Amino acid sequence: MPKYPSTPAARALFVLGLSALLLALWLQLPMWQAVFGFRPVAPGGGEYMIALFFGLPGLLLSMLLLGIATARAAWRSKAAAIALILAFGVLLGWLALFLRSLFV
Repeated sequence: MPKYPSTPAARALFVLGLSALLLALWLQLPMWQAVFGFRPVAPGGGEYMIALFFGLPGLLLSMLLLGIATARAAWRSKAAAIALILAFGVLLGWLALFLRSLFV
């Protein structure tokens, strides 16, 4: 498996997926700061709404693009696989956040 995508289509999917992941993380950053106590929660919870309605769909889009980039053997690369694992880790963080809100 090559370190980086080798074909133009694989590179395009990888760049689009990584860009969507970085944008989703940037949109979710205020929410995660509020969750971990580095930032006070705004009245009305605006950081949660932005993360939920823009950050989470962006994360799912990035997982879709990176999943396509790693599903086909000719397009598979270590960089795309690592980015997909990273996106999956953020999705597990969302799951933990939802479960926490159910039991607190």
